Amino acid sequence: MELLWHPYRYYPYELALARREVRALLPSVTVSDTKNGLRLRGGFDASIAERLVYFSAATDGGTTAPTMQARLERVNGNGVNRQSTRYSSHGLHEYKGKFNPQIARAILNILNVPMGARVIDPFCGSGTSLLECSHLGLEAVGTDINPLAVFIANAKLAAVRIPVSRLRNALATVLRLRRSVPTPRNLADKARREYMLSWFDPAVFNTIEKLRLTIVKDAADCADPLLAIASNLLREYSWQDPNDLRIRRRKTPLPAQPFIEAFAEAATQFLAKLEDAQTILKPTKESKAVLLDSREITPKMNGVFGARFDCALTSPPYATALPYIDTQRLSLVWLGLLPPSEILPLEAKLVGSREVRGESKASLLGDLMVNEAGLPPAQANYCRALQSALSDSDGFRRRAVPLLLYRYFAGMAQVFRALRPCMKDGAPFALIVGSNHTILGGKRFDINTPQHLAEIATACGWTHAETFPLQTYQRYGYHMSNAVNAEGLVIVRAA
Repeated sequence: MELLWHPYRYYPYELALARREVRALLPSVTVSDTKNGLRLRGGFDASIAERLVYFSAATDGGTTAPTMQARLERVNGNGVNRQSTRYSSHGLHEYKGKFNPQIARAILNILNVPMGARVIDPFCGSGTSLLECSHLGLEAVGTDINPLAVFIANAKLAAVRIPVSRLRNALATVLRLRRSVPTPRNLADKARREYMLSWFDPAVFNTIEKLRLTIVKDAADCADPLLAIASNLLREYSWQDPNDLRIRRRKTPLPAQPFIEAFAEAATQFLAKLEDAQTILKPTKESKAVLLDSREITPKMNGVFGARFDCALTSPPYATALPYIDTQRLSLVWLGLLPPSEILPLEAKLVGSREVRGESKASLLGDLMVNEAGLPPAQANYCRALQSALSDSDGFRRRAVPLLLYRYFAGMAQVFRALRPCMKDGAPFALIVGSNHTILGGKRFDINTPQHLAEIATACGWTHAETFPLQTYQRYGYHMSNAVNAEGLVIVRAA
């Protein structure tokens, strides 16, 4: 049998992951290179090849069968020369910070997670790994502290299970009935209304409010996917700069296309792609996202989650990450997931947050100097070295870096400790995490986050299996200088 490459260009790490997929799922074969892919010889179950991510098809004896991944990517509307990452319901919402679904699927293959296994993602974000688990027949649970992330993740999982015909009928009903909804004026939540009107033109606000009320009232179990689609458009139609993760006023005009037309168009396009995907996918396991701080998972919660997990997979935040809660404030408030007054306090609670609220920098410095969190000496000393490198020329943001990095390491240590009792002995935990850098006192410090997390995990009841480097995609736009410059796949196992 020959496995054929996709026609698109690969990153070097993708080629390496492809070979590792084959070795993990088809361990008894011998592999040789061909012009178009890999030749397999030996005894194996040919049906397993359909599960492979980085191959387009398997050909044997004149019969060519496309992989599930190839079929999913092609129905997304892209040509064969470009990798698609918005197949199935992945394209429901352009949530900031989500990772490549192909990598999530490949990792599950490389770890050889069997059908029916249970997987947990402690930083699930908008549900990329949860959805890929659903595609593979795995039961997945995700936790996240961000209410919008949990909402979108569950909306994606619902979308793949609800027949598109029902979603289309709900969309048509909403577009028809929204006209009869009276203009909202005296909302019970005055703070919410005032906040929204500080970011939206009154006419736009009336439109999106009437749409939301109609969806909630008349879309039944289709409401969450439709609300997620609408929320994805809010930034474009607000006075917030849609290209800036920080909260700045826009300098460009609002879109000429009316919001309701943009919503109808986005929903129609999404449903067309989802319909094609539903002809390929038949999810057999229920997955879910739960609003929960992963640092607070305890063994007693196994009664909520079920039995211990066979695998953990996540793309955690990195230290001093950009303010993802703050940049999603419009959706959080519009959907009623968070009152305006709680946005910044929640931002400060995130693992990796660069905000300091409810604690003083003096207190954080004291924790660092005595290593209050009990971090391994290497990580505590590294943070102290950063603190010692500070000079008077460093601004307030840079002066906070050593303290925030220490707090980040401490938060990740809490996650490793909390998650360990929830895992089966020997279960793998795969983390895709980026490295970054800072300049303190005129000196550059490269923060090798994958290495630091591997060492912290080892001190918290895990054994380090390996770290695999990943090349990052080129970032463009306002935040190029803040982008992660390297990523790594860290694999640890429950000791």
